[in-house]
Amino acid sequence: MKTISILSLVSFTLVAAPTFAQKKDAKPVATPVPQQKLELVKVASLNTIESNQEFQKNVQLVQQQRTLAVQLLSKLQNEQDEEKHAGLKKQLEDLQAKLNENNKLMFKTYGFTLNRNYVLTVEKAHVHMWVTAEEAAAIKSRTTATDKAEKGNAKKDDGKKAGGLRGLFGGNKKK
Repeated sequence: MKTISILSLVSFTLVAAPTFAQKKDAKPVATPVPQQKLELVKVASLNTIESNQEFQKNVQLVQQQRTLAVQLLSKLQNEQDEEKHAGLKKQLEDLQAKLNENNKLMFKTYGFTLNRNYVLTVEKAHVHMWVTAEEAAAIKSRTTATDKAEKGNAKKDDGKKAGGLRGLFGGNKKK
């Protein structure tokens, strides 16, 4: 039986640092963004535990690379020694190339880029608990019986099926 891990609601606030392409003495230019009505659209679905873990790992990687690039840029701007400056510049260029490559791959794979904000929502979740073998058998038989009885029928008034533990205890919640 496949299970899907419970994903927590996570807000990714990822904005790329636009200072990479700027010269040392250049002032950042603020680009006015017109107020527009924005819509939230789904760009990817993570249907397995493994795909969710891989996505989380990849996001963490590009975020770490971006953070490191910002740190290198700061060191580069403050470095006075020509030799160290050249070494830091080469390191930054290599890191930027790798970060851009990874960012493009993330966009192709997940529709994810560091230039946007994202919200990860739970589409499907399973809740599991440890039980004895007898409890597991009782829960499974009750759930199977309930599923067979309700197959093709409308859900109960409250929209929930009486299964699992609630099904074992008559499906009623005390109010």
